[in-house]
Amino acid sequence: MRFMRHTVLILLTAVLAMGVYGAAAAEIGGESGYYHITSAPSGAAVYFDGTYKGTTPITLEVSTTGTPGHTLSLSLPGYQAYTQTIPGNPSAGQTVYITATLTPLAGSGKGYYQVSSSPTNAEVYFDGIFKGTSPVTVEVSSTGTPGHTINVYKSGYQSFSQYYAGNPQDGQTIYVYASLTPVQSYGSVYVTSSPQGATATLDDSRTGTTPYTFTSVPVGSHSVTVSLPGYQTYTGTVLVTSGSAPTVSVTLPQITGTGSLYVTSTPVGARLSVDGDYYGTTPTTAGSLSQGTHQVLLSLTGYQDYSGTVSIATGQTTYLTPTLVKVAPTTSYGTLSISSTPTDAEAYVDNVFRGYTPLTLNDIPPGSHTITLRLDGYQNWQGTVQVNAGQTTTVQGILGPVPTTTSTKLPGFGTAVVMAALGILGAAVCRRRD
Repeated sequence: MRFMRHTVLILLTAVLAMGVYGAAAAEIGGESGYYHITSAPSGAAVYFDGTYKGTTPITLEVSTTGTPGHTLSLSLPGYQAYTQTIPGNPSAGQTVYITATLTPLAGSGKGYYQVSSSPTNAEVYFDGIFKGTSPVTVEVSSTGTPGHTINVYKSGYQSFSQYYAGNPQDGQTIYVYASLTPVQSYGSVYVTSSPQGATATLDDSRTGTTPYTFTSVPVGSHSVTVSLPGYQTYTGTVLVTSGSAPTVSVTLPQITGTGSLYVTSTPVGARLSVDGDYYGTTPTTAGSLSQGTHQVLLSLTGYQDYSGTVSIATGQTTYLTPTLVKVAPTTSYGTLSISSTPTDAEAYVDNVFRGYTPLTLNDIPPGSHTITLRLDGYQNWQGTVQVNAGQTTTVQGILGPVPTTTSTKLPGFGTAVVMAALGILGAAVCRRRD
């Protein structure tokens, strides 16, 4: 009898060991690499190894240890089919970037106006319809109603207007360049701080050391940031009128147990997020960061995202100056108008923070995008929308309060732990009876 009891215990221990080994073995492998596929123009259908995957731009995940070699095909109405053979597989964690320039079909009946401006990011209207921000490409029928008016607007600059008779020929691109003239209406902003020697930033683009005077400031509202290592960062706005010189005077409270991160980038203007919190566009300072390691993300339209970690020391400023890698530009964008109930929710597009609701984004590439809304005290809201070039897609998210629940469940235990406990208990019983 005693022999049988010991035999049962030995078998139970072996079964538990096999379960643990199987669980560990199931975690082995599974490494992935990626193909990031874009096209000019975007919105082309993507077939990978003969299977439809979506429209450009798109990122595909593949196994690094799968069958090497792949076939990529792109199709878009009015353009010749694109096919490419991709050798091998990406390495673990590697992203391979593929850009396809599509060739228009002769006889497609479409022509194009490519509108650019200096400075860029000006609003472009084609026959009175908003088409995005410059540079942007507008597609028209080569046999449609002839004659078109193009208007380009940017705050602080005189508007541009040009009439073009007729239509472009089949497959022809007419290049339109708008050199915008600044509106000659300026003031200045004087910034002082206590203590002095802080970094003053105007509109996330111009910097100086306090006390400092920003000259030739266009009329209108401007953001002012004052930062100094070891002190809390000040952020505010100032109104400039023609010929005025308003003063911004701030007292910076000293902080303890935290440090700062000063980030600039090449080019400037990238959106900075630290640990998921948005801090403005480069060059900028993320202040009051706890000592230790933090995750940094930089995003700029037309460039690959930069992601990395930094170490923050108490009372010190850490400097980060990455150079962003340019990607093939898309020829046109769509617009996202995002609102929520309640308002002031954090808005993320494809897991990238873009601002607080309500907001309008004019630089969204055509295709499918995931929208996430977050607000303290409320459940996250998430949805998927399709964005088309030159069109506005409206997203309205209703966030429900986080429910208050009381759990009466005992802490959970894994099956392996329970089985092991039963084995030990059985052994103890056997010994006691023996």
